[in-house]
Amino acid sequence: MLGLLTVFFEDFKGVRECFAFPNFGQYKPEREGFIYNENLNQYECIKEGGNKAILPFKGIRTDSKGYEKKTFRSSESDCKNCPLREQCCGKVSKFKKLDESIHKPLYDKMHEKLTQHKAYHCRLVKRRSSTVEPVLGTLINHHNMKRINSRGMAQANKHVLMAALCYNLKKYLKFSRKQTQYLAQIMSIPNGMLVSSKIVLHRQILSLH
Repeated sequence: MLGLLTVFFEDFKGVRECFAFPNFGQYKPEREGFIYNENLNQYECIKEGGNKAILPFKGIRTDSKGYEKKTFRSSESDCKNCPLREQCCGKVSKFKKLDESIHKPLYDKMHEKLTQHKAYHCRLVKRRSSTVEPVLGTLINHHNMKRINSRGMAQANKHVLMAALCYNLKKYLKFSRKQTQYLAQIMSIPNGMLVSSKIVLHRQILSLH
């Protein structure tokens, strides 16, 4: 969970939106000095004094963490003689490269809604503080999640899964209710007792009137 936990699925069947959180992490709503041309699927440099380089779409790659990202890269001929190359591309690189998530349109919808509707934003922050953060606090303080001593991602994944399993089992045992068993038995009532009870009931009804 890199903080980009708010995604809107307005185009999908029956699902209005996912659980929303504020923006932080690697998400950037805009690239400073560049604009995105949606029709041509490319970024364009708009920096003053630059060479107005074009960064066309080069493909989708998977980074070291397993996330799929779209890559936009300029040619060396556009950037190698640019007066802003060092501060934009670095001292060694002669081209500019931008990476963004393949789900950026959904993140953009999230960012727009959270920034335009302050009341909606505050309501979701309160929901987060009452649902997500207590779970993380319980896992860290009571389920040995302050430090993972295992080696490798596979072993660390097992550690986290076991901690989550213990947390869910405790919740299940806490909220499981025992069903009450009812015992029914047929009893025979003597005729005289039934008649006398009817007479008493009839007298009580007449006394109310």
